[in-house]
Amino acid sequence: TSMSSPSDAESSPRPLLGPQVPGREDAEPGEEKVCAVCGDRATGYHFHVMTCEGCKGFFRRSINKGVHFTCPFSRSCPITKAKRRQCQACRLQKCLDVGMRKDMIMSPEALRRRRALRVQRRLAQEQPGGLTAEQQELIAILIAAHQRTFDSSFSQFMHYWPAVRLCVPSPQPQSPPEPGAPTAWPPSPQTDCLDEDVLPDVFSMLPHFADLSTFMIQQVINFAKEIPAFRSAGVGHTHTGGRPPPPPALTPLPPRPR
Repeated sequence: TSMSSPSDAESSPRPLLGPQVPGREDAEPGEEKVCAVCGDRATGYHFHVMTCEGCKGFFRRSINKGVHFTCPFSRSCPITKAKRRQCQACRLQKCLDVGMRKDMIMSPEALRRRRALRVQRRLAQEQPGGLTAEQQELIAILIAAHQRTFDSSFSQFMHYWPAVRLCVPSPQPQSPPEPGAPTAWPPSPQTDCLDEDVLPDVFSMLPHFADLSTFMIQQVINFAKEIPAFRSAGVGHTHTGGRPPPPPALTPLPPRPR
């Protein structure tokens, strides 16, 4: 009769029934457990008997394969840790003599299911736990604050410094002007320019970046004010009205003379 559930395992903490046999007695605390078959260090009760891993695997394989072993001697070979591999017939017979039970051997399919279940349980224990209630509450606060203060369309940022476009015509080779004659260079601001001659003035973009930076800093402060921990610490009240001054490096420059 094969076992029907992983709980009726091939290995158990102690035998459930049957007479006491060598190797099955409860060892004293700190005393090394000995395999009842070969005398090696035992790892626990396997198939109703205290045995080592080697004899456990040998007994399972022998019964599952249904192999018939034959002793070439007198069927009384000594089974020890050093000689247990020399005669499989006598080793299997000693497994049966000490009380190892065939009916406790799980089928290969049941054994695979049990091993897979063990791996699944071990992985579940190794995985980190979920978020605590406090962490979930903090995440909800941050998301709500972001939704209340963030404007993805930048509709609030309506005023900015337009870029000044300079007319930079390509210089034409000219003969040196005669003394006293009016010069034609540089051209007057009203000179018409082709599209490829119109270039943006890089310096005129600095006020635009200053305004944009100030706006974004203001948005960060508004976001911080929505978080209770920052609000209780007084964040956002350092500057008048909660609006920080623009960084000195981005302070708008005065208009350049044309």
